[in-house]
Amino acid sequence: MSSSNEDEDPNVNVIPMENFPSDGDMSTWPGGNYTERSDSRWRELLAENWLKNMGTFEEGVVHIIEKLPDGYCLFERPRGTNPSMSDTFLFGHPSGRYFQSQITFFPHFLSLVKNELDKCKCKPCVSMKKNQGNSVRGTSVQGTSKVMQQPIIDERRPTDAEGPDYWRILVMKLKDKGKLDEDIEQRFNLDWVLTHEWLSDYFMKLVLDPAYVPRRGELVLWIWQGLENACLLLNPETGLIEIFGKDNKWHGVPNWRAGVVTQTPEEEGHMVNIIETPDSPRGLSYTGFRVETLPDPLGSDKSYSVQYAYVPLRNIKPFNTWQAYLNGQKREDIHPSIENAMTVMSSWSMVHKFHVIGEWPNAKIHCKGIFIGAELLAVHDTVRLRPHGLHHSKLTNRTVGEVTEVMVIEKIQLCLSGCTDDDQEQLADHYTALISGKMFTKDPSRITQKGPFKGTNPVPSTETATEPIPLTAEEASATFRQVSMSDYGPWYRMANGRTCNVSPHLIVGRCYEPLAAELMFGTHTLSYDLSGVMEGRAYSSQVDTRMPKNNTWFWGDCRVETLGLTEINGVECGRTAAQREDPRKWQAIIKMSHGEVSPTLRRQAQIPSSGGRPFKSSSSSSAPRGTSSRVKTGFAQVARNSKLVSSAIGRATETEDDSFDDSNGLADDQVSGGVSGLGLRGGPSSGDDSAEDYPFV
Repeated sequence: MSSSNEDEDPNVNVIPMENFPSDGDMSTWPGGNYTERSDSRWRELLAENWLKNMGTFEEGVVHIIEKLPDGYCLFERPRGTNPSMSDTFLFGHPSGRYFQSQITFFPHFLSLVKNELDKCKCKPCVSMKKNQGNSVRGTSVQGTSKVMQQPIIDERRPTDAEGPDYWRILVMKLKDKGKLDEDIEQRFNLDWVLTHEWLSDYFMKLVLDPAYVPRRGELVLWIWQGLENACLLLNPETGLIEIFGKDNKWHGVPNWRAGVVTQTPEEEGHMVNIIETPDSPRGLSYTGFRVETLPDPLGSDKSYSVQYAYVPLRNIKPFNTWQAYLNGQKREDIHPSIENAMTVMSSWSMVHKFHVIGEWPNAKIHCKGIFIGAELLAVHDTVRLRPHGLHHSKLTNRTVGEVTEVMVIEKIQLCLSGCTDDDQEQLADHYTALISGKMFTKDPSRITQKGPFKGTNPVPSTETATEPIPLTAEEASATFRQVSMSDYGPWYRMANGRTCNVSPHLIVGRCYEPLAAELMFGTHTLSYDLSGVMEGRAYSSQVDTRMPKNNTWFWGDCRVETLGLTEINGVECGRTAAQREDPRKWQAIIKMSHGEVSPTLRRQAQIPSSGGRPFKSSSSSSAPRGTSSRVKTGFAQVARNSKLVSSAIGRATETEDDSFDDSNGLADDQVSGGVSGLGLRGGPSSGDDSAEDYPFV
């Protein structure tokens, strides 16, 4: 805790500490009856001993370091034998152990300022190396101990540059206890803190949205402009889907792009918006979707991200239907973003991990959603499944199998098999995404066919045999979230109604409402995009260099990583974002958001105090000097940075100043056009699909 008067006395030499490394860990600070206390005397003694060690100590001048190393803080607590007296402790060492005096801390302090942490011989470092066998190098500590409201505990507590390594902690806890069944809470994980509550609300509300509405983070085909006074129809002369104008003339194939949905409408939409632009005085910023052109996920040029526009739903199509809408176009005529999106078709990433259950050495992390290729799938969604036995090599002459099976998702799990707590690179030997739910089919003959979802026909007690019994209208309404699912045909339970498991490669995509499918694709079939999905995944598995050898899928830690984005809604995102440059700052901000307030936390969070002047060094001193201090930022900048995730999924209000054309007239588009004449069909295919068929049940 610094004094604002230290720099006003010419006999006080304040040594800046901005540019010295530190291994301090704020998450090891104690709670309970510990309170923060003034550290000015400690800072004076540390400066004096430091300068004496350097041989530059100057008599007659009070030397003091500007602050303790980042992550360290001085606390006191009442003495147990005499509560009227207090004992002092310095916390922040990554092992969780404390220092009781400046003398015991000085060896560690000297190692920090000399950047020789691997040579430190203070008791906490020696004990940590001896007990755990982990080395301490530079400013990073690979092995630490866990602290829970007490100064010392024997549990290991791994950390990384951004704080506690919560996933490794869970694996270690699973090994120690043998079994684990608990909610996931990561109070010092920046991403978790910024997204947990919002995602909980988001997935709760998502159940109420129609299945045909594009979701944040999904890839779509989109048209920037050209449909203001026209609609999309199948040109019988060319066999292509073209723009048909209000003047009863064909205007050619639209300029399709691939983009990522970053904002969804503020106002609730209607199914008629599939073919009509909503009539709203608030404009497309409220009634439309913000779509950003997708850059190359494997390249360094991300300039396409700034090419965005707010467009109505009628300008957007699911990217899974790329083959039907781009059919007949030459490759050189197709926008580069299309191949960018094709590159990530064979990928998956989990969303909102909320619970873990396991028995050593295996664990399952329950999630609320999963991105598979272009789409986001959530619990309670109805998804279409690939026809049994159909592989990419069997797609010939635009002929594909008929999709007849669907699953109502009950669970989405990330499965860890063969967990290990001693490998710094991997938590487990094998990772698998597993989607679980009840299976239904339109083809009653599929019920008794051989396979993992085989069932038996029900036999009433009064008869010797019977045909499969379909779901009643009431049962179908209670089973499927989408309305009018019975319009697809009668539905029959598979696997005798038990819960089945499938892997991502068996899922084609969401099942839309029958009327929405008719408006979008002019068909009631469930196979309208099957060929495009399988072609896209085959292409992705060949060109996505991020896939491990002999793998046909890329597992991304998050959607931003999968799509290779560096900016969303005009805000930097990803691991290289400026907001991540100072993890200790965010740890302090997080602590303050939990109600902890102190001068040290304010300093760590770079919140300027209301009075006093910034520290400056005496020009006459020969003490070690740092370079100029960082520019401090206030709560306004903190508030801006805290939009990192919420803005990335569409919460932050953005202007349209950087869009292609503010005067494109889309807000006034009242033209409607049916698409029942589209006659969508898949294109030619090639290559192999080596994915295993139905590996889980």
